Amino acid sequence: MNGFDRRSFLAWLSSGVVAAATLGRGGSVAAAAPENAGPDSAGALLLRDATVFDGTGAPARPGTSIVISGDRIVAIGRWNRGESLPDIPGLRVVDCSGRYVIPGLWDLHTHSSDVTPTVPALQLVHGVTGVREMRGSEATHAVRRRIERGELAGPRMVVASNTLDGPDSPVPGATLIDTDDDARDAADRASGEGADLLKVYSFLHSDEHDAIATHAARVGLPFAGHSPSLLPVQEVVRRGQRSVEHNYGMHLSTSRRAEEHFEHLAALPDDPADPQWWGRRAALLEREVFQTYDRGRAADLAGLFVEHGAWHVPTFAVESAYARHPSRFLDDEETQELAARWLPATIRQEWEAMARAWPEWTPERAELELAYLDARLELVGDLAADGAPLGTGTDSGAAYVFPGLATHDELELLVRAGLSPARALLAATRDAARCAGLTDAGTLTAGAKADLLVLDADPLADITHTRRIHAVVARGRHHGPAERQRLFDDIERAAQQDVPLGSTRSTLGCCAPTTG
Repeated sequence: MNGFDRRSFLAWLSSGVVAAATLGRGGSVAAAAPENAGPDSAGALLLRDATVFDGTGAPARPGTSIVISGDRIVAIGRWNRGESLPDIPGLRVVDCSGRYVIPGLWDLHTHSSDVTPTVPALQLVHGVTGVREMRGSEATHAVRRRIERGELAGPRMVVASNTLDGPDSPVPGATLIDTDDDARDAADRASGEGADLLKVYSFLHSDEHDAIATHAARVGLPFAGHSPSLLPVQEVVRRGQRSVEHNYGMHLSTSRRAEEHFEHLAALPDDPADPQWWGRRAALLEREVFQTYDRGRAADLAGLFVEHGAWHVPTFAVESAYARHPSRFLDDEETQELAARWLPATIRQEWEAMARAWPEWTPERAELELAYLDARLELVGDLAADGAPLGTGTDSGAAYVFPGLATHDELELLVRAGLSPARALLAATRDAARCAGLTDAGTLTAGAKADLLVLDADPLADITHTRRIHAVVARGRHHGPAERQRLFDDIERAAQQDVPLGSTRSTLGCCAPTTG
């Protein structure tokens, strides 16, 4: 660009050539001044004449244009047909007629963002413009800083603390919480490191979880993660946990015999050779009790989510991947081709080793796993029908759960669970951004962050159309077909350069290992 004429741009914008679309009446533009958006260096972008699903819950609007300056949306509305295209240096105009624009997608549960440059770029080229990295580290924070400085292609990042778990946690490198002082120190450390939330895990006891809740509030951070195995989800939500990840505890907590099951778990003695074996027993018990699912308890649980402003993040992408034995991935040509193209050899080798080491299943166990997946889909569909806030997360970074691609899998599974495509998209845009703590992201409204997708087909007619990406706009930068292909090429080249793994990072995410 040969400089951006800010004065001409603002004059054009205020002239009303992009008029608000309100029941066919011309009106003033829905606009926000491009303050702090860096228009002098970034120029401006006009996406003209798309069908726009803005993520607010409103119906899609055809013939709608979006004006972006820097990294913010400054106007959205109808283009006045009598107006010619403006001749403003630094203003790029992209014709989107016949295309569909939605907010950028979010993945609220990711891992392995430190595998650079492949993993962050994979998220971006697949339209995931925001992620919540659920196990933060010094390396993760360094990646976020590089993305924010424009040195690395990747999504916006919200970063959790290191995993906080009980004193006998089986999680390598977890921060162990046994006393109130442990919880205090962990909260202070996470705050000092710049974490956006505290991450809790499955093997916390009640007192430890309660201490984390207390000190999270003290330092002004939300806490989120697993519902601890010994606690009903209802209690976790009442304590203020921002989100409940995966479906752990969901069927135990909505069983007609819930109280009996949790009393049984609490009474189990520790095994000195495996102090947290009861946590794995809880995962198996879920599979035994889903037949006692109580629809009324689920409705009450949905009400608690609403009352306490909490979200459920089901992570069906990983749960469906492990509903069938993972050894199948070893012989799946498409899966192996994607892994070879997109991921360094060290990651591929870890994934393959996991699949080979997975315990064998009997035919009865294989049948049970598929039935259990169907039951989880039913439960989440019921929660959604009763208004529970849902967000999309995938546990990407777990073996064979590909970053970026998995978010589209998640959307399709939410629709399979009974959500409409529109509701599923809200879970991946506005609602996910709110869960991540951002009120100015996830919608296409004046003043919002300029993260969006341009699609070649209507996702409200078929949710699989979110995969038909024509362009990604992230932080106001337009990545059209040629730029996206360049990013894919860069990813494939980078995948041939192996990367060392951090000593505490696991490519198995935080969900899959417990289901073996």
